Amino acid sequence: MSSDGKSGLQLRSLLKKSGELEISLANVPTPEPGPDEVVVRVEGAPINPSDLGLLIGPADMSTQNPPARRTLPSSPQKCRTP
Repeated sequence: MSSDGKSGLQLRSLLKKSGELEISLANVPTPEPGPDEVVVRVEGAPINPSDLGLLIGPADMSTQNPPARRTLPSSPQKCRTP
């Protein structure tokens, strides 16, 4: 989520007709909450191994070439103590 809370990152995967798998982060708008809803900011979350099947689908991972590494914008990690 951006610092203003109006957008966030969404993990997406696309299996192209050529068989190429594309995994990306898309900047998407955060919908306005309804009257009985709240917006929760998530700084990070792991990918559940059982979700990898949905993320990569029927792609043959043995044929995939790793893309060039990209550096994502980082924000300072905040730690709260009781």
